[in-house]
Amino acid sequence: MSRVTIKTGLMDPDGCEEELIEYLCDYPNCPNIATKIVGCRELGLMASVCEVHTSETHASKTRA
Repeated sequence: MSRVTIKTGLMDPDGCEEELIEYLCDYPNCPNIATKIVGCRELGLMASVCEVHTSETHASKTRA
């Protein structure tokens, strides 16, 4: 899971610098922000994917 962290330079009420953290889609060459986790937690096989690739993954499961 690729993670992008942006430091804002602004301080939160606790005096710490605010950070924006997002995870990128694990689909090859996809620059979108991940919104879902897919996979099997018990086996440790998980990926974060965007809405586009979530629907593709779900569609391939229903066709099988």
